[in-house]
Amino acid sequence: MELMETIARLTAANGVSGDEFSVSAVAAQLLEPYVDRVETDHLGNVIGYRSCGKPGAKKLMLDAHLDQIGFVITEVMEEGFCRFIGMGVDQRMLLGSELTVLTRSGPITAVVSCIPPHLQNPGDNKKSVPIEEMVLDLGMSGEQARQLVRVGDYAAFSGETFALQNDLICGRSMDDRACFVCILYALEQLGGAPLDVDLIILGSTKEEVGGHGAKARTYVDRPDYAIAIDVCHAKTGDSKPDDRVSDLGGGPVVAFGSNSIPLFARRLVEVARAKEIPHQLEAVPAHSGTNAWAIQTVESGVCTAVVSLPLKYMHSPVEVIKLSDVRQVGRLLCEFVKQFDGNL
Repeated sequence: MELMETIARLTAANGVSGDEFSVSAVAAQLLEPYVDRVETDHLGNVIGYRSCGKPGAKKLMLDAHLDQIGFVITEVMEEGFCRFIGMGVDQRMLLGSELTVLTRSGPITAVVSCIPPHLQNPGDNKKSVPIEEMVLDLGMSGEQARQLVRVGDYAAFSGETFALQNDLICGRSMDDRACFVCILYALEQLGGAPLDVDLIILGSTKEEVGGHGAKARTYVDRPDYAIAIDVCHAKTGDSKPDDRVSDLGGGPVVAFGSNSIPLFARRLVEVARAKEIPHQLEAVPAHSGTNAWAIQTVESGVCTAVVSLPLKYMHSPVEVIKLSDVRQVGRLLCEFVKQFDGNL
């Protein structure tokens, strides 16, 4: 598998939380060669099944969400501009950004308008503009805009995935599509190895707005165990000593806490040590901020763990990951699945 090419293909698809069917179609195509069958449900969740062929086998779910942060159009103005609200977006980075408005007629490129420094009042450059005061410039008249854009249309950051130096890549929607590629890489490495558990691969939807996709699917598939694979914060130049951040290039981050059950997490760490997979540890005492929270409490409960991929600049159009981390997360998942017999 060519990792950057696969990540670029997946991140190029639009799939803002609540409207993920375009990216779901890409994910289903990528997943199909590695499982017995693939389904896409009415929420846009992509589910792959691989049976071990053993009666009464336990079920292990590997989850990574496909949805991305984005925007919703709230008003189409007379002058051809649009107002909008964000989902999971830091408004400080929006002025001057390029967005793609996802209309019924197809995508439209737009920019978030900004006041040039020459026209600002004293002190304006030190203020954060509320998103409610921002407008999208569609480059068209009000009549054109009203014909093409409707209230409720979604928008997403524009941009492609590109390479930086030292095995780093940058782009939008690495959270969490790079982690779906970690799962694909694990499945590729797994090949036709015999298993003792039935595998459920979930490319889930609506994580950024509450984890509804994973929760709904857990009710259907009823796994005994689930690993949520998501991103975590990596160190940046402005990280503070007390920030909970991990090292880019340090390998998978295994969480310990009530949402990543220590007995489960310890098994993952044991596998990493035995296979000499570089890894990191993170204490997460309560809500992990991942789908593990939604999955864990379905019906009588699911034993969950959280494995994370370090990422810089989360929830921005320039999220940065290291390809070696993608490989190492995939290796850990592969090696764990190969030796897991359904008992901790």
